[in-house]
Amino acid sequence: MLSPGLLYEEERLEALVRHAILDTPPEREYDDVVQLAASLCGVPMALVSLVDRERQWFKANVGLPGVSETERCISFCTFAIEREELFVVEDAREDVRFASNPLVTGAPFLRFYAGAPLQSEDGFLLGTLCVLDSVPRKLTETQRRDLLALKRQVELLLRLRLKVKQTEARNQQLLVSSGDAVLLLDEAGDVLELNPVAARVLGGEAGRFLGLPFETLVAPDERETVLRAFREVRAHGSARVENLGLRLHRGERVVLDVVLSLQEVGSARRLLLVGHDLTERRRLERQSLQNDRLASMGALAAGIAHEINNPLAFVLSNLNFLHSWRADLERRLAELPGVPEQLQAVLGEAGEVLAESIEGCQRIRDIVRDMRFFSHHSSDEALAPVDVNASLDFALRMASPELKSTARLEKSLDEELPPVLASGGRLSQVFLNLIINAIHAMQPGGPRQHTLCVRTVRESECVRVDISDTGHGIAPEVLPRIFDPFFTTKPVGAGTGLGLSVSHALVQKMGGELRVHSELGRGTTFSLMLPVRARLAEPRPALAS
Repeated sequence: MLSPGLLYEEERLEALVRHAILDTPPEREYDDVVQLAASLCGVPMALVSLVDRERQWFKANVGLPGVSETERCISFCTFAIEREELFVVEDAREDVRFASNPLVTGAPFLRFYAGAPLQSEDGFLLGTLCVLDSVPRKLTETQRRDLLALKRQVELLLRLRLKVKQTEARNQQLLVSSGDAVLLLDEAGDVLELNPVAARVLGGEAGRFLGLPFETLVAPDERETVLRAFREVRAHGSARVENLGLRLHRGERVVLDVVLSLQEVGSARRLLLVGHDLTERRRLERQSLQNDRLASMGALAAGIAHEINNPLAFVLSNLNFLHSWRADLERRLAELPGVPEQLQAVLGEAGEVLAESIEGCQRIRDIVRDMRFFSHHSSDEALAPVDVNASLDFALRMASPELKSTARLEKSLDEELPPVLASGGRLSQVFLNLIINAIHAMQPGGPRQHTLCVRTVRESECVRVDISDTGHGIAPEVLPRIFDPFFTTKPVGAGTGLGLSVSHALVQKMGGELRVHSELGRGTTFSLMLPVRARLAEPRPALAS
């Protein structure tokens, strides 16, 4: 039977390359086979020979020390791979194909050759397990059977090798393409490989983690959990750790659900760790909870505003009536002779008290109106033309009680600003958040020590709003991360870390940009850029909550 190698030589050579065995170091499994083959056949020489394009290369060699390959054009194995059956030359000097072969006429002076072709799983003959001698000989039937049995063991080794390579390639592909963090550890738990997701989760370049014991990347209070999981996977082949905290080199902590499995890679054992990052899920859960809280606060504010507004309108109406009645009484008394000065003074003081009361009630009315406005904007509110100065004034009114005790206010508002396409409620929410952050950055303090500057100006096709404080500023290493969800420099319990993240997202959804400039110890400026030219006829997306 003809070998497929004769008809499809290029495909045969490609199959040989796929096995990735050429020019590899000696391996005991192959060496043992050639030693046994030589012993069973009673010959001094035996080889595992692989036939390349221009050479035959010896994976295992007994009896030809220092020889790793010969030219293909003089090899006996080239003839052996022309067929699947055992190829035997009992006396090379008597065979016209080999009588003048340099391997026969010169060292090692071959006379006998028997080669059993090594067939790949897809049918290509890659080389031979062959036995050789410098004297003519014949193989017994037992020796033939033994040689064929050994060649099947070599074929098995080649197929296992190919499967290992294919598995490694698949693992590498999974390593690169997986959306989860994947790390390959040695049996001791040291990092051998990691995919880009794992490097991102760990917060650094992949190279800096190679060779590190995995438990050193884990939060100290989680290390015993990891070591226990290592013991379990070594004993049972797999283990799972939920909510495992990893300590990043920059001091943060991420949480993963981890699955560990034991992998046999050739003769080595590896630990495959796949970690699903829960940080994003927890961020979404916390943001959803925060949104629920804000919605509840908005509903509560709306309810309180409604409950206050009705009696307030009644009180304000009565005060206005009393104020008007007092003024009328004062005019009539002025027309009468001999009105005591003490009575006139009392009426004057009453006028002042009533005026102050009316002013206070009007202030309460304005606060109630602002609360209703702030709580009633919808999460899917459509974009519409908005007066930036009016939204900014609204936010300043809301923050006024806290601002008065912290800093003096400097305003420079361009009265000629065109409207921007935005959500009025959302824009005021952004302004209020930036103003409150600025106030907190200047505490403790007072109007003599600190200044809050707000400025609006048109720049080309944008409206620019600057909100500047004279607070403590933001450290350079922190600045790139201030818009990250849940990142905060405030003490535990003093902030959710959502304010700037939400503000940043809202500004982007309104087609704008939020920038920050800060100098440590001197203050911070947030600049909001909103486009003024928008084709109102085009449908614009609603804002998501």
